[in-house]
Amino acid sequence: MKMRKVKISDAPKLKAAGLLSGSISHIEDELRKISDSASLDMFVYKDEEGNIEVAAKVIWFPKDDRAFVELIRSSSDRYLTSFLDLLLGHLFLDMSVFKVSVEASVDDSAADSAFSDNGFLQEALLHDQIKTGSVYSDAGLFYITAPMYSRYNVCFVPFQRGVLAVYGGIDYVDKITFLSYGKEIDDIFARRCADYAGLLDGSLCLKPRNSPEYDYEPADLDFMPAELCRAYLELREYFLKKRDTFDINVRPGEATEFQLKVWDEIKKIPYGATVSYEDIALKLCGNDIKQARKLTRAVGSACGENPVPIIVPCHRVIGKNGKLVGFSGGIEFKDFLLQNELFSITLPLN
Repeated sequence: MKMRKVKISDAPKLKAAGLLSGSISHIEDELRKISDSASLDMFVYKDEEGNIEVAAKVIWFPKDDRAFVELIRSSSDRYLTSFLDLLLGHLFLDMSVFKVSVEASVDDSAADSAFSDNGFLQEALLHDQIKTGSVYSDAGLFYITAPMYSRYNVCFVPFQRGVLAVYGGIDYVDKITFLSYGKEIDDIFARRCADYAGLLDGSLCLKPRNSPEYDYEPADLDFMPAELCRAYLELREYFLKKRDTFDINVRPGEATEFQLKVWDEIKKIPYGATVSYEDIALKLCGNDIKQARKLTRAVGSACGENPVPIIVPCHRVIGKNGKLVGFSGGIEFKDFLLQNELFSITLPLN
C-alpha cells in the first residue's frame, strides 16, 4: 500500500527525503512521541521504489469529528494529489471524520491544485500565518467534509417501498443497503451524505417519499463519482421498469471463492424468474443432489453476504417450498422486488 502510518524505522528515509530534519535519533524520538500521542498521527506516501515522497501530520479533534492535516512535503509535489486522495479516504471512511482542514500559502500553486483536485474549498484567509525565515505570509485555510468527497460517496435511489443507499467510487460500486422512509440511517457515512443531500428531517430520519419540501432527484449528478452516477441512473431505470440488466462495475471486497461462485450463478437468473437455494447448489456441484443438499445452507449464507443486492439479484433466490426466506434488506423488500419484476414481465421494457 502506498500510504500508511509512519514507523520508527522510517526515520532514515524521512531524513533523506528532507521531510524531517535533525539526527536520525532525534527524528526517531519525534516519531515515538507521535506514536504515543492520542491526538496526533503521521502518514507517509511511498513511490514505486519505496521512497517516501510526502507525509502529513494529522491532528485529531475526536469530540467534533474533525481533523487538521499538516502537510510535510519534499521538493517534488508529484504525489501530493494522490496522497491527499488516499488520506481523505482513510479519514472519512475508516475513521468516521466529518471535516478535514488544511492550510497552505496563498502563493503555493501546487497545493492549491491538489486541494482543488480533491474537492477542498477555501474557508478563510489567514493573515501572516506562515513564517519563512523572518518573513510572514498569508495562508488559505481549506476544508472538505465527508459528503463532499468526490472519490467515494453514497447516492440514494428512491422507490415505492424505500430507498437504496448505493456506495461507490469512480470505477466501482461495492455496497447497496435498503433504507425505510421515516427511519434513521445506521451507517454514519451514509447518514452524513443523506443529510448533505437534504433527505433527512429534524430527527435525522429519512423524509417521506412524497415530502413537498424536497426531491430525491439529485440536482446535479456531476458531483458523484463516475461509476456511482452510472449506478444511480441504471437503478432508477430498473425501478421504472425500463431496465432488466445492469452494466455496473462491482468490486465485491473480501469474498471467498465459494461466495463468488454463488454470486456468479445468481447473476444468471433471468429478470422476473426465481430459483431455489438448492437449485443454485445443484449448479455448483454438477447436479449431485446429495452434495447439493449439503451445500444449500452455505448457499443461503452466501446470498445473505451479497454486498450488492439487485445488481446481483439474490432476491430471486427463494426457498424450495416457494417461501421468501432470507434477504439482507428484509423480506418486505424482497417481496416488493419480486412483485415488481413479475408484474412488469407482461409489459415491454423500454
